[in-house]
Amino acid sequence: MADWLTTWSVWHWLVLGFILLIAETLVPGVFLLWWGLAAIVTAGVMALVPSLSLTALAVFYAILAIILSLLWWKYQHSKDNQDQSRTTLNQRDHTLLGKKGMVLEIGSNGSGRGAFGDTTWRIQGEHLTVNDLVVVERVDGITLLVKKVTK
Repeated sequence: MADWLTTWSVWHWLVLGFILLIAETLVPGVFLLWWGLAAIVTAGVMALVPSLSLTALAVFYAILAIILSLLWWKYQHSKDNQDQSRTTLNQRDHTLLGKKGMVLEIGSNGSGRGAFGDTTWRIQGEHLTVNDLVVVERVDGITLLVKKVTK
């Protein structure tokens, strides 16, 4: 009965690989994918070198699965970090960089309010007057640092 545990064939590795790939579709997370692919590669190695022992194949499978998982994690982690450094999610003010707006009111110190789309923002700039067209150059807290657009 337990003889199949000690005498694995190529088919055992293929079945294990495809079961893990199917399980990946049911339990998403891109983890079982690499373990399933490692089992399929192990089946290929066993087909090429049938004299390898089950122990050697199991060690090869475990090492390959770990390597594939770590490579995926490293790739995905670096991609996530790049995405986070470029995101403007929950930073609505940063989405306004380069956008044009209109000065609604201005004080003597160069600060005032400007309309950008359907929202007004606190602005700061030099030589501004009401109804000037401005472009957002930087953001400092909740203040948009703007520059007058010359026509």
